[in-house]
Amino acid sequence: MNEYYNPNNQGEYNNPNTQQNYYNQNTQPQQPPYQAPVYQPINQTNEVMSVGSYIGMFLLSAIPVVNIICWIVWLVSPNTNKNKKNYIIANIVIYAVAILIGIVFSIIATTVFGVALYDYL
Repeated sequence: MNEYYNPNNQGEYNNPNTQQNYYNQNTQPQQPPYQAPVYQPINQTNEVMSVGSYIGMFLLSAIPVVNIICWIVWLVSPNTNKNKKNYIIANIVIYAVAILIGIVFSIIATTVFGVALYDYL
């Protein structure tokens, strides 16, 4: 009789010719196939602006009507550098606050000096 005891089959006898050979199995974990890294495309809007770019922005922002046109064009353009957009937004906030402070002071000055002029006349 050419049968051997197999402990994995719970007491049953198997033919060694049909029995699975446990020693030839590859028991090491398989390494996944190599995948090349995926590089993000270079985004021009994230680059650091040079000193010359900032000087150019300051000069264009100093011209009264040209600054508003440049700001609108730069804010609307999708290719504008993020540093430039943040600079423009900061300028707009500063100008808006300055205008509001000017309006408040002019109302206060008109009220104070208007009363003083009315009493004088």
